Amino acid sequence: MSEINKVAVVSRLPKTIFFKESDRIVKYLIEKHHLDVYLNESFGKKLTHTKTIKMEQLKDFDLIIALGGDGTILWTARYSQDVPLFGINAGRLGFLTTSTLENALPSIDKIMSGAFIKEHCMRIQATVNGRPLTTALNEFYITNRLSAHICELNLFVNNFNLGKHLLDGILISTPVGSTAYALSAGGAIIEYSLKAMQIVPVNSVSRRIRPFVVPGDFKITITVPSSFTDEIIILSDGILEAKFESDTRLELTRAEIETVFVRFPEYGFFNRLQDKLTF
Repeated sequence: MSEINKVAVVSRLPKTIFFKESDRIVKYLIEKHHLDVYLNESFGKKLTHTKTIKMEQLKDFDLIIALGGDGTILWTARYSQDVPLFGINAGRLGFLTTSTLENALPSIDKIMSGAFIKEHCMRIQATVNGRPLTTALNEFYITNRLSAHICELNLFVNNFNLGKHLLDGILISTPVGSTAYALSAGGAIIEYSLKAMQIVPVNSVSRRIRPFVVPGDFKITITVPSSFTDEIIILSDGILEAKFESDTRLELTRAEIETVFVRFPEYGFFNRLQDKLTF
């Protein structure tokens, strides 16, 4: 029997076309499975659901259901801590999701019967001069605030100096992020259960560096040469986290917390690759 009693349903769906399906899912959770269901505040107002929560409260639930696409999953995962996260795709690609709106109700039945597995996925922790930033599920991206300008970045792995590089930016990706921006930038696909980081240069001018993978407990350090005067920024899963000052030292390694996805045994990593990336 499932030990799921308290469920959060999270969404940023902007289109009213999805509200009817969303309301059906919420009512099904309550009426069929007798669950205590809460919605994030903005979504709850749209569905006129009285039980709402702030995103910071997600860590107190037994299950989180995210309705949307990969952007919604990444946003939710910033707050979910180690609470199992189940994604229902109402976006475009939905690579990180497990079900669709059409199959949502049978999928919920499977979860409540215990017919699921948990997929533990690594996150990356970054610090700026020792100050921790929000962890990333996909990647950290270090780039020029002016998108048409290049960066000059110093790169170190475990304090080994890998040189100074001219490029659009550097991605430090998790295995989950390897099927996202890192893949588009020429990186490799990494199976999600691995605990590793991938360093992916984006549009390197000198081509002195290629994408490569290091163990997750390695330390990657990035600094900006004092001679480089443009503003360099740090993005965590596409969200601006910090910017480089003259003495900034960015360090990245495996985070202590992970994101836990709810998956079905018969629809694993390679099934998703085949379906979403048309392999």
